[in-house]
Amino acid sequence: MTETPQILDNRQWIAKVLAAILPGLGLVFAVMAILGRLAGTTGDPRSLPAQALMWLTAVLWVFVLGTCFLFPTGRRAWAVLGGACAALWGCFLLLRLFPS
Repeated sequence: MTETPQILDNRQWIAKVLAAILPGLGLVFAVMAILGRLAGTTGDPRSLPAQALMWLTAVLWVFVLGTCFLFPTGRRAWAVLGGACAALWGCFLLLRLFPS
């Protein structure tokens, strides 16, 4: 059985870009919060872990913004990025329950 490859189009580019901006940014902030919690940052912006997290945020968000066009539809982009954002924030809330 051979499946026909799915053709990617950018007819819904506004929905895809908005999905990368809104839940995509929340997803990147969740990654930053989890890594900051695991690294034990104190909140001092001059520390090395805080600087690494700040630069990582920009790189990850550009990555999400660049790959949002790989979703077949805008609805799928919103579902995947929104679901991943909610799941990672849930993981962060679970991490906050355990003191470091």
